Order: sequence, then structure tokens, then C-alpha cells
Amino acid sequence: MTNIKLLRVGDKLPVNEELAGLVPMASESEQAVLTEDIRKNGLREPIVLWKGKIVDGRCRQLACLASDRPIMAKELDDTLTEQEVRIFVKSVNTRRNLTPTQKIMSACRQSLDPSNSDSIRKVAMNWGISVGILTNARYIARNKPEMITPLFNGKSVSIIGSAGTKTTSVKVSAIYAYLKREEENVVEDTEYGWSENTFIKTQAGKDWYYEQVGIAKEVGDIKYQMLIAELANYKFKVEDK
Repeated sequence: MTNIKLLRVGDKLPVNEELAGLVPMASESEQAVLTEDIRKNGLREPIVLWKGKIVDGRCRQLACLASDRPIMAKELDDTLTEQEVRIFVKSVNTRRNLTPTQKIMSACRQSLDPSNSDSIRKVAMNWGISVGILTNARYIARNKPEMITPLFNGKSVSIIGSAGTKTTSVKVSAIYAYLKREEENVVEDTEYGWSENTFIKTQAGKDWYYEQVGIAKEVGDIKYQMLIAELANYKFKVEDK
């Protein structure tokens, strides 16, 4: 990084929304605490730029602007690749106070990003979570994509408990269990009486299947889907106990 530069009070830096958006914004209460701290003590951790735009420190900039404090910023080497900057952003935010769910959903977003070349196992390891919980998050992303943004931002989503009562949860494992129960209660009406969700035996197999036929797309040929599902079961066999 280059030397730290100090901006004038009120000056605002542009944001690289794609890279800074790899991690969620602070909640309203967290932002208020951050703003009050910067109002009293000034900005102690510089905002990080890459090619002139913020990649780490959106919330600190908002706090500086709200408290009439000058912004300190330092620039990453512009010879870094975008992937290297992604790794940096993920790394510094992993060490901050992200909740477990926010870490899981950040890893989920990375693993489903078309530009990501890391395996699920490597993504999970880099974020300090288990492969199993990341796989569950990916399942939620594919079946209830509308839940991803609130979970990513640390907010609860509505689910139906095992006793049929409506509740809210921010726990990926609980939401996954709810979706699996919901799935088991759905009988798909096809001419073959067939559903890939019940036919494919492993989650890894289902992940692979959806990658082949396209997520949430109509393939049209049910026989083709059944063939791919059979291959998924062959490639990802259930281990004997």
C-alpha cells in the first residue's frame, strides 16, 4: 500500500460496489455506534482504495461524513488483480466482527460467483466455516434466493417451525432444515412422477445436477433431466456406514 492520504472534511470517495459489496454493510445500530466512535475519536483505521475507489471502508466513510471528520485513505497497489483484491477484502473482513451467518453468506456468494475458480472446500476453509454449512447455504440460495440479501445483512427471515408455528431465524442450519421439510412435503406432478430433489441422494450430487441443467431453468426434456440425475447419483455415491 502507498502512504496514507488525508482528505478534507466533507470530501467523498467513489465506491467499487462489486468489491466492497463482498461483505455486508453495518446494521443501523452498528453504523450508529461506529459514527459516534469516529465523532469522538476520529478515524483510526484508514479506508482502503484500489484504483481510486473504496474496496474496504464504505461504513467508515459514511461515519466520517456524518460526524464531520476527515477521511484517511490508503491505496492498494494498482498492479494487483481483481481476484487478489477480492481475497484481500474477504481476508480483512473475516477478521472483523461479522456474525457467523454473515460469514457463511459471504462465502456462499463467493462460491456461486461465476468468476470464482476456488472449490467449495477451499472457499469454506478461507472463510473459516465447514463445507457442510456452506453447502446448506448454497441450497438456500438456490431454493429461496430472496433470503440471501437479508441473511447477508444479518437480518432474520421468516420460516415455519417443525410444529407448524411461524417464526424467524438467522441460523443457516435452521433455515436449511425448514426448506428440506418443505421439500419433502411437496409432490411434484410430472408425467413420470419423478423429482430430482428426491431422486438424487446427496447434496453434492444435487449441486452438480443443477450446474449441468441450469439453476431454475426449464430444460424441457424430462428424460434428459433423469439421465443427468442418474449420473449425479453415480458420481456422488452415498457412502456405506
